[in-house]
Amino acid sequence: MGLIVRSSHIHAAGVYTDRPIKAGTHILEYTGPRITRARADELYDHRHETYLFGLDDGVHIIDGHGTAAFINHCCDANCETDEIDERVWIIAARDIEPGEELTYDYNLYDGDDDDEAACQCGARGCRGSMYSEEEIARRKKKKKESAKKAA
Repeated sequence: MGLIVRSSHIHAAGVYTDRPIKAGTHILEYTGPRITRARADELYDHRHETYLFGLDDGVHIIDGHGTAAFINHCCDANCETDEIDERVWIIAARDIEPGEELTYDYNLYDGDDDDEAACQCGARGCRGSMYSEEEIARRKKKKKESAKKAA
């Protein structure tokens, strides 16, 4: 497909295309061993960076070991993910030009309550976090309730 992993302004390394990609194209699969959430916690509890992708079953996680693991988060992404027949695909959400970095919205939904998962995408309208809007709202509510109890 003509993908290159190289330095990124978003985060250390990113994936770029050297060819045009049409909207709707299945670009690549997010691959790696499938592990349980408990095993992922064991392996990565004290590591800041991981390449984990939670599956729809809510039990298993892909421990990313391929090119797709280097696709960075962006609040205004040019790709999206879709789990099809238990495989996770990175799909072009719009036409992508040669030289563009591939990105998708991580929409994180769990993690350490102290972890802000700060976003560095630089997109107009950036929400400042890689967490989903729903998770951000949940965290704000929880923080507000904790402050109320402490008062």
